[in-house]
Amino acid sequence: STLRPPFSVGFSTTGFSSHSPGLCQMPTPADAPVMRACFERFSRFGETPGVAHVQGMTNRNFVKLAKDCALLDKRLTVTVLDLAFAKVTRGANRISYEHFLVALELCAEKKGCEASELHAKIVASTAGPVVTATIAEASRLHDDQTTYTANLRGEHAPLSKGDSSKSLPTPTKPTSAVAKNVERTFGTYARFGDTHESAVAGMTCRNFVKLAKDCELLDKNWLTTAFLDLTFAKVARGANRISYEHFLVALELCAQEKGCEASE
Repeated sequence: STLRPPFSVGFSTTGFSSHSPGLCQMPTPADAPVMRACFERFSRFGETPGVAHVQGMTNRNFVKLAKDCALLDKRLTVTVLDLAFAKVTRGANRISYEHFLVALELCAEKKGCEASELHAKIVASTAGPVVTATIAEASRLHDDQTTYTANLRGEHAPLSKGDSSKSLPTPTKPTSAVAKNVERTFGTYARFGDTHESAVAGMTCRNFVKLAKDCELLDKNWLTTAFLDLTFAKVARGANRISYEHFLVALELCAQEKGCEASE
């Protein structure tokens, strides 16, 4: 919104004198360049980087300036600041530097002091807006990486003792008689649950387990759901999906664990 000129002499708002100073009556601060620099820093506080700056200071940042510069007391409250801002802007959303000086004059009147005292406090707070944030407490399970699971560390437990995830077996390729059916079945389960617009190549762990269940590959002793999850993790090596070639390697591992040939 456009910046409006401050009120004229005689304009009254509840709680302030009806003869509050106008723009032409405002004294220039002793350290005007520093005051203007503080005004500009607080005006820009909270803006998104890269977005064009809108001239002027909002009511929120005006209150923040008063808090950070320790201007508030029992007489000069946030409510008084809101009223002063509203009286100066006369309905606008932002105030210019000149409006800001008028608002400080109103605040000094309410506080029972000279405006120069407020100017001095603001100039002394040259660090700009104070940013406060919640600091997380120390958490052993987060800070100590030795407590991370294998998945968080980017590692995966081997399927059996002495088995390395770096040495995957060479898969037994399906015979020509069933090769097309196996690949077709892989594609069907790989696409299960995906929408037509979001189809991604490869099979997820969830669909790998579903295929094993639907095709009755599981048993109670060796080939369990937990083993399938480990097998998928070992073959995928951190990826979310496995290709058809990875799928054949996973079946080879399952056959080894089950004690049978992959062709079965």
